Amino acid sequence: MLFSLFPLLRLENLPTGPTVVTDIFRRVSVDPFKKNLVILQEVTIPDGFTIEQVADKFYGRQDYHWIIMVINDIVDVRKDWPMSNADLVAYAKKKYGDTKIYETHHYRTTDADKLIVDFDAADLANGDIEEVTNLQYEEELNNSKREIKMLEPKYLGEFVTLYSSLISGK
Repeated sequence: MLFSLFPLLRLENLPTGPTVVTDIFRRVSVDPFKKNLVILQEVTIPDGFTIEQVADKFYGRQDYHWIIMVINDIVDVRKDWPMSNADLVAYAKKKYGDTKIYETHHYRTTDADKLIVDFDAADLANGDIEEVTNLQYEEELNNSKREIKMLEPKYLGEFVTLYSSLISGK
């Protein structure tokens, strides 16, 4: 559905002759929607849910997954959407190796700032810093993707109309 909203381009100078393609590089700003906290709702993605499942559950339509992508600046669902816990462990094992997922990725302070710091045995013993393993690091990155913004369903019609108008340039 999303790409049906985009304008078409006619490419003339191709070896195979002229052809018409969708202008997938067209981008528009939806800042008025994204900045209006009244019409957005914070949602935590349950483990294993796809973007289509979330769209279906929240909007009643799987094909509205593109609205979630636009509102949350998701370009590549494979990279920007949270993995299931099982997929995350498999990914970490592939990235770091089966046994190295439990090795130290970095150290950080234990205060609210959680700043990354160099190893210091005294600070570790005092509890001023903590170790973060490779798996913990990947889990934290993945979990940060679970918190998304959703457009209130009653604003869907207005959003689709405005987005269609902006993307088509009409």
